[in-house]
Amino acid sequence: MATKDQQVKHVVEGVALGVLAQGVTAVTSAKIEFELAFNHAWRNWSRAAHFPSITGFDPGNQFWIGVGKSEGRRGARAAWQRGRWSEPYVLLNEWTVDECIECHADERASAEDWKDLGALYVSEFKPEDLRRTTD
Repeated sequence: MATKDQQVKHVVEGVALGVLAQGVTAVTSAKIEFELAFNHAWRNWSRAAHFPSITGFDPGNQFWIGVGKSEGRRGARAAWQRGRWSEPYVLLNEWTVDECIECHADERASAEDWKDLGALYVSEFKPEDLRRTTD
């Protein structure tokens, strides 16, 4: 069984890839919107039970903290850079989002599952709180 930190790290990376797979390059870094969007997506994601350490009243806070730790993390495929915007990015040179998400998939969540979580997450933001590749 993975530790709480390992589960959070895996989810932070999976959401980064899932968000990028939606054509979204950044979401607002406003903490309340960031966490509430995650809370809603997490409650509606079919694979959340496979990450039992991410629970409680506000799993979005665990996600927020994990995103803050992700920048510069070694051994990950994707991370987040946070400033005015929270920007997911691929860490592996010359790898596509699809290649990374396929490698990130395991028995807990498939590549499609991570894309679904990314879609649930970005759907919770107002249009002005998202930046897309088409912007």
